Amino acid sequence: MKRSLLCSILCLYCLSQTSAQTPFTTRDSVFINKINASVLLHGDMWWDPVSQLPKCEFPKYTGKNIGFVSSLWMSGYDAGGQLHVSSQTYRQSGNDYWPGPLDASGNLNYSTSANWAKFWKVRRSDIQYFQSLTTHTTSNTPASILTWPAAGNTYAAGYAGAPLTISATTTMAPFIDLNANGIYEPLSGEYPDVKGDEAIWWAFSDNGPSHNNSNGHPLGVEIHAMSYGYGRGTLIDNVVYYEYTIVNKSGSTYNNFRLAQFSDADLGYYHDDYVGFDSAHRMSIYYNGYFDDGFSGGHPAVSYGIHCPVQGVTMIELPGDAGTTYVPAGNFVSYNNDFSVIGNPSNDTGYDNYIRGKNRNGILFTNDWVGPGLPTLPTGTGPVMRYFYPGDPSDSSQYSECAAGNNPGDRRTVLSTNDFTLAPGASAKIVMALVVTDTNQGGCPNVSFHDINTVADTAWNVYHNPPPPLPAAIGNINAGGQLSVHPNPAGNYLYVDIAGAMSTRATITIYNALGQLQEAPVTDNAQGKVINISALPPAVYFMHYCNDATQRVIKFVKQ
Repeated sequence: MKRSLLCSILCLYCLSQTSAQTPFTTRDSVFINKINASVLLHGDMWWDPVSQLPKCEFPKYTGKNIGFVSSLWMSGYDAGGQLHVSSQTYRQSGNDYWPGPLDASGNLNYSTSANWAKFWKVRRSDIQYFQSLTTHTTSNTPASILTWPAAGNTYAAGYAGAPLTISATTTMAPFIDLNANGIYEPLSGEYPDVKGDEAIWWAFSDNGPSHNNSNGHPLGVEIHAMSYGYGRGTLIDNVVYYEYTIVNKSGSTYNNFRLAQFSDADLGYYHDDYVGFDSAHRMSIYYNGYFDDGFSGGHPAVSYGIHCPVQGVTMIELPGDAGTTYVPAGNFVSYNNDFSVIGNPSNDTGYDNYIRGKNRNGILFTNDWVGPGLPTLPTGTGPVMRYFYPGDPSDSSQYSECAAGNNPGDRRTVLSTNDFTLAPGASAKIVMALVVTDTNQGGCPNVSFHDINTVADTAWNVYHNPPPPLPAAIGNINAGGQLSVHPNPAGNYLYVDIAGAMSTRATITIYNALGQLQEAPVTDNAQGKVINISALPPAVYFMHYCNDATQRVIKFVKQ
């Protein structure tokens, strides 16, 4: 258990749910690259509320995590000055968000929420297979495509196959509308409009069966969420994207609406973290306060030791962006795991204050930074500080936790947008990405933000310039044929052994991780083919085999 507070949280959670309807603990993740970052149905992510353990693993399969709990916060004031807040933390007092869309009256009941308590997950390879079919039936259409919760889909299905009624005029999950009639018709060849090599889509709202985390007035918004990633064997494998479309289903105009990402990242061992901010990427950053992660706690199995990565959340698209002109982030603040004036929020006003760069008492944060060692906390009497610790820790003259000499600890952060207007019926899109460096960073005093900025650059560039899909592996290998490649990893030559019907009129092509065709001469030998890859730089590649009967893609590494 991370901290003793979690024990009390769990007790409070159990007590609070005895008189409320049971929340949903379903988890899923984009699992195609190096990160295994869980998402949940109540606006939270990166954890398992049942075991109270982190589920944001990097690299995946290692049991080490770069996140513990993260969730969406949002707030706004209506025309009468009434504050509306929705937030989520550890579910200790309840849930402000519930899965499913709002009805015509702006409400979401438990029965509807239960039917929508599902993640719809689709891979690019599923779509490519579907596109290769000459006819589409309920039998040969992948379930992820057939049951997609899009407008007018008569096959839309939710949790446990529950049928979903989605009118043709309702905007829900995005899709490719081939005949432009506004209705999703998978048996006519239409399919989900998703990004990346694997994507998850889900919906949740803030006026459901309960609104008892912030205990404030709900906003009456519906959120359509998509998480996706790429598996290309390049730096993009260190990125998971989150796209949120916020739809205002209330009758109120919010002229100062804000959305924020709350994080309790727990980078490896939870009790030795530092945080920082990079304004160019609108990015919150977690890094280790010591060079050796976990040494102060006896090197628990979850710690990274001297190979601790750096983690960030970067806001790639915000309301107000125009072309290559980007609005700044609203605020980035950190607060403590206590109940001081810079401790855990306990009501709607407290959540709103942190979203707007204030402490729990509503006072804007300031600092007296004049050089290394001062101050230890951003609560001075100097100028207003919109962004905590905006300096690179590799430069002691810049304001960072490393330069200030703070005691590393268990940090919680809030990264918010600036104010924007959200009118009734209007929607706003926010795109963020979880980014992480490879595990060779260490911590203070040797850490730099250079590498995490490089990963963030990759996330931004790929978002604005998506790579082409990888070649599809379509159909099944013939029963009478076999195909294998060796060695893998390979040096200058890759040998392709082909047997049986596989060898009939075959073509072999090589693509890099961005889907670009590579020059690699192919010759025959007694067993099959020999591919000369001596001119290719070391990287991950894909061999695309195609004959009259079938296609297959095999990934290999050039050393």
